[in-house]
Amino acid sequence: MLLALALLALAPGAALQAPVADPAMLKKSCDKGTATDCLQLAGLHARGERVPHDPGKAASLLKKACELNLAPACAELAAAYRRGEGVKPDAERAAQLYQKACDGGVAAACAELGAILQDGHELQKNLGRASELLGRACEGGVTASCGRLGSMYADGSPMAKDEAKAATLFDRACTGGDGPSCGRLAAALSEGSAGPRQAVRAAVAAARGCELGDVPACVVQAVALAKGDGTDRDAAHAAALFTRACDAGNARGCLGLGGLARDGAGTARDLPRAAELFRRACDGHLGIGCQELALLAARGQGVARDPARAANLYGQACSYGDPRGCLSLARLYIDGPGVVHEPARAVTFLEQGCSLQLLAACSVLAGILERGDHVSRDVERARSLYQKTCDGGVSADCYSLALLLQRAQAPRAAVLDSLGKACDGGSGPACRDLGAAYERQPDKALVYYRKACTAGDTASCARVRRGHP
Repeated sequence: MLLALALLALAPGAALQAPVADPAMLKKSCDKGTATDCLQLAGLHARGERVPHDPGKAASLLKKACELNLAPACAELAAAYRRGEGVKPDAERAAQLYQKACDGGVAAACAELGAILQDGHELQKNLGRASELLGRACEGGVTASCGRLGSMYADGSPMAKDEAKAATLFDRACTGGDGPSCGRLAAALSEGSAGPRQAVRAAVAAARGCELGDVPACVVQAVALAKGDGTDRDAAHAAALFTRACDAGNARGCLGLGGLARDGAGTARDLPRAAELFRRACDGHLGIGCQELALLAARGQGVARDPARAANLYGQACSYGDPRGCLSLARLYIDGPGVVHEPARAVTFLEQGCSLQLLAACSVLAGILERGDHVSRDVERARSLYQKTCDGGVSADCYSLALLLQRAQAPRAAVLDSLGKACDGGSGPACRDLGAAYERQPDKALVYYRKACTAGDTASCARVRRGHP
């Protein structure tokens, strides 16, 4: 049914009203300037109902109704120009008519034009104008437009990134039955990107999105079921959902199913099958899929042991944005099999892994730069990296940072702060050095020596036995 006719039928009980008027009467009324009758007659010609099927005539009638300022007719005429039904296709003309219909209060017209300008396939992309139109459509009740606008806020284009606003819009669209928005909402709630993590709400949104046919939502639901995160654990159900997603070409679905097949959770343990599923995830440019397949190839699990192939897969994982692939390949260049021993080249991959916020990569890079292993020694950069990893919770690097700060004669407070973090993380040497730093406060020093002894520092144990620093 034409959009306009659907809009005219929104009133309660519309389906029970009198049948469509006689075409001859509609024509007579239309000729006299009754726009709604022109629109109704256009619908009859478009469908070939009680009159000859004539798209050209339908378009002509829609044009007359639109010129009489009937906004739904303008929306229908825009769609005709867009599809080339009864008129020559004309995207610019369609856009003008959608705008007129939108200004006349047809939210669906705002939605159509907003989507056209957001996608940029039919007309030049204009995200600023698209966001304004989608906002009007969303307020007018077009839930899919709320989801599209939410994506803009989530991506930070063209407006400032606002994940909380995006989640609110996704929630609104999901409630209205937009499956993809349910999936985006579930992901945001599960990851905690829009505020405090809400596992239960995420699981509910994912289940709704999956029921509505959104494959990414099914993957989020499967992950929750596999972990028992926000819902009861059900590995078999997770496997079924991952299978559905993987069969639909979703790389994350293949990855999840591969993990279950590797671990024998919810499905039989089958390493060759896991390897094949990880390969499909990798082929889908999912870095973690390449990483998981590389680990199997390195160990000879499910596939023939092949260090060179593992190295290649680590490289793919890194190029697809998985920092663990960068770190794994760097370690191979330092001292592993499958590649030529090139510590200097390892630095490139460590830099990439560190830029992707993998603290382990930053830590290894800091050590190389501090020592100058096959690269120019750069103590200042090493200290900066140790600061980053220490702040990120790598307590061992807090001790390395403290030592560099001591050598640089940094303020005592900064040194003690780093030693304290390292000691709290279980570093015996850091606790011992704190004990030494507080030798003028014997009771306090003894506390740290005890911690150092507990952590395995034998010299500190001797001090504890003496009961005095």
